Amino acid sequence: MITDCHLHSFARDGAAQTGAYLPPARDIRDYMAEAAPLGVRRGVVVQASVDGTDNSRLVEVLGAQGPIALRGVAVIDGAADLPALHAAGVRATRIQDRARLGDSALGHLPDLADRVAEVGWHIEMNTEPRSFDRIAGMLPDLPAGVRLILDHVGHVDPTAPDAVFRLLETDRIWVKLSPTRISTDIGRYSDLVGLFERIGAAFPNQIIWGSDWPHVMTPEPVPEIPPMLDLCRAALSSDAFKRCMWNNPERLYGF
Repeated sequence: MITDCHLHSFARDGAAQTGAYLPPARDIRDYMAEAAPLGVRRGVVVQASVDGTDNSRLVEVLGAQGPIALRGVAVIDGAADLPALHAAGVRATRIQDRARLGDSALGHLPDLADRVAEVGWHIEMNTEPRSFDRIAGMLPDLPAGVRLILDHVGHVDPTAPDAVFRLLETDRIWVKLSPTRISTDIGRYSDLVGLFERIGAAFPNQIIWGSDWPHVMTPEPVPEIPPMLDLCRAALSSDAFKRCMWNNPERLYGF
């Protein structure tokens, strides 16, 4: 059984939104039709950047009925009602810290961690190696129970991954083994086998997987889910694979 910890859901009518990309007209029903036959039984819907801090679509999606149980990751502002979002199935918030996207939200991390600690959430970070030392320096001042999750393996260079290992060694940070943003071999992922083997062997309790469906801002060929699962099966031990795909997400998102 599989948990996909990173997917997005958009409007099927393709309604225009404000953001860095035009979202595809694919929603949670399309996702379930594609993922459920592959053994995916749990999914985590991540608030799309085009929706900003308006989490109404996310809350609506989390109420969808189907073969895949859902949890959510919201993007919040000062007015967000965290208990209400928690009741709807949200278990984390997300911040953007990517130079190429013009975002740097790390300055808000301490205040954000204090807020989400009150409802038992974690923080998912779309960040990159340039910020790793700064993140490590902030950890001692964050609430002890708040975990940080690196989306897309922290956008690390697979040939020079030591920086991400130093963060994982703090035991406060997890990593999402989503391969499509860092691989140059989409569909085969031969350049990631060694990296995933090392992470899985050293940190089996700090790994989760996400498909990044439906792969916005991703060049052709559009990635497919089965090769990603094949990569994880090949790189992880059977025990680490089970933890990554089921046990760890259960602890993290409260399925």
